[in-house]
Amino acid sequence: MNLLLLDSKFKTVSLAKDDPRAVHLRTVLGVQTGDEIDLAVKNGPRGKGRVSLLPDQRIDLSLRWADDHPCDLFPIHLIVGFARPQTCRKILEQASALGVERMTFFQAEKGEPSYAKSRLWKTNEWKDKIDQGVEQAFASFVPVCAFQNNLARALGDAQRGEAIKLALDNYEAAQPLSNEGIDGRSPILLALGPERGWSADERLLLRAQGFELRHLGDRVLRLETAVVASLGLLLSGYWKDSGCESL
Repeated sequence: MNLLLLDSKFKTVSLAKDDPRAVHLRTVLGVQTGDEIDLAVKNGPRGKGRVSLLPDQRIDLSLRWADDHPCDLFPIHLIVGFARPQTCRKILEQASALGVERMTFFQAEKGEPSYAKSRLWKTNEWKDKIDQGVEQAFASFVPVCAFQNNLARALGDAQRGEAIKLALDNYEAAQPLSNEGIDGRSPILLALGPERGWSADERLLLRAQGFELRHLGDRVLRLETAVVASLGLLLSGYWKDSGCESL
């Protein structure tokens, strides 16, 4: 946790002793009274919190806020077939840390239907994983995450006529994935199937919707590895035009 992500722009915050954030601050960061920690409002400004350690192990924070800053998410919509919950946890966190604008998870024809019914999706755990990715990135803007019953609905949810449309495929892609033509402004739709890959009908649908099939080389990668590798490659087209800001 590189910063503490809050729901609103408070003046003060009190964390109970058993709040996971308070436990992290005490046991991992070893904060003391008078220390300052970094924090941010979801989809808002970053700030600083001055620590007060209380005798009952609660932590009080007095907050001051920086000015608002522009959204720093990248215009990438990640479309992924439901996979094993532990795989999706990694994707949610890592894609959020990398700064995708939106994610849509869908039930693929070759996917296991029970994955969409796991505790990850039936509770707020998926939201927590997104928040953890944003906190890791020392950021404040939170990606939107949606769910669809099939690929057709996921693509309908994602349609942007001017977007670069790419789908990873181990079997029928003729060219490798690259960042050619990405200039820092190009919106991208990036689609990955579940762990067993695309069905024939899904490939037909992707091609009909204007997606280009691309690969990441001859090695077969885990889905979460393919997501991170492909996002890193595509994002390098944006990074050259970005700068760093400090509070």
